[in-house]
Amino acid sequence: MYAPKDYPQPVVPVRLDLSSKFCFSCDKELACFTKCCRTNNISLTPYDIIRLKKRLGLSSDEFIRIYTLPGKVEQSDLPIPVMKPLDEENMICPFLSDEEGCSIYGDRPLACRYYPIAAGLFHNSDLADNENFFALVKEPVCLGHDTGQEMTIAEWRECQGIPEYDVHNAGWIEIILKRKSLGPFVNIPPKTLEMFFMASYNIDAFRRFVFNSKFLEIYVVPDELVERVKEDDLAALELSMNWLKKTLFGLGDLEIREQVAPFEQIEVD
Repeated sequence: MYAPKDYPQPVVPVRLDLSSKFCFSCDKELACFTKCCRTNNISLTPYDIIRLKKRLGLSSDEFIRIYTLPGKVEQSDLPIPVMKPLDEENMICPFLSDEEGCSIYGDRPLACRYYPIAAGLFHNSDLADNENFFALVKEPVCLGHDTGQEMTIAEWRECQGIPEYDVHNAGWIEIILKRKSLGPFVNIPPKTLEMFFMASYNIDAFRRFVFNSKFLEIYVVPDELVERVKEDDLAALELSMNWLKKTLFGLGDLEIREQVAPFEQIEVD
């Protein structure tokens, strides 16, 4: 779930869908304004990091080093970066401004966009597609509930700009669900977990890997995509997710050239 706070029992146990309605507002007039940003526990998606590192003028290496701590995907051994708090004792978000609130609001992470909704994705092998489900997060500190205009969760997602994040995180979500479907008794080697972290979150390191290794000698990558990967983070993310699907599960449409050695002989920095 994208539940942005590590709060004891914060999620009301009522399963919602895209047509479910709720009322919520958040503005400077509320006495609780920015208090939720002081209990920070935000897991970051690949597209979050691309947006934030561009906003701050940093490389993905720099952003991860300065602003994140290591975490794990819920119920999984897969690594995920978690936003590093400004104040570890109070868990304050590093981008919180006392005067204006969120200083990176236009590029705020997906978990922040969803709040006060927790979102999850259920993989049902009997269905052709994954099933989205939602729950309402109610924290004692928040006074925004039952205020403002009534809207559906689908409308909330649209006004918060969430569909764009869904598009660019789709490959990553697919890999996470596939990993979870294998069960807890399948062990992933540490080197493979490092590979997953690099390809998912450190897009600049993945770009170096593509152009400074034998990657392009081993995999068939269209020339047009190769050129886009040089400058376009989203193109690099597309290639990195296809690479992970191929190397982890043998899935996807990334082809291996017949005359070269298998993937295991590639070294990942």
